[in-house]
Amino acid sequence: MAETWNVSKLDVDIRYVDDIPIIEAKGECDLITSRKLKEAADNLLDTGRNKIIFDLRNMAYIDSAGFRILLDAKNRATEKGGDIILVSLTEPVDRAFKLLRLDELITRVETIDEAVARLKSIA
Repeated sequence: MAETWNVSKLDVDIRYVDDIPIIEAKGECDLITSRKLKEAADNLLDTGRNKIIFDLRNMAYIDSAGFRILLDAKNRATEKGGDIILVSLTEPVDRAFKLLRLDELITRVETIDEAVARLKSIA
């Protein structure tokens, strides 16, 4: 009898609105898959992008590894005079986000347009 392993999956795409990168994350972000999110954020930050939107409308799950990446991206962006904003958190992700009190550290909004406007207002 063969064993079946359910491995979480995370798809990460990057697009731009008004020259602001938007990392679209879809699926589940955990210890195994979070490296995709980290690579995307690190690549943008390493190339001088200090204003980043994370579109999480299709993220079903995120664990502490994923939240750590978001906090690291927030800290690196802030050090460079920018910021990150999260958009459209799903109910389970939002629940964990609030439980960890990350809503006190990272801005979240409901639309891409609102996130773009907020990031454009940063000098």
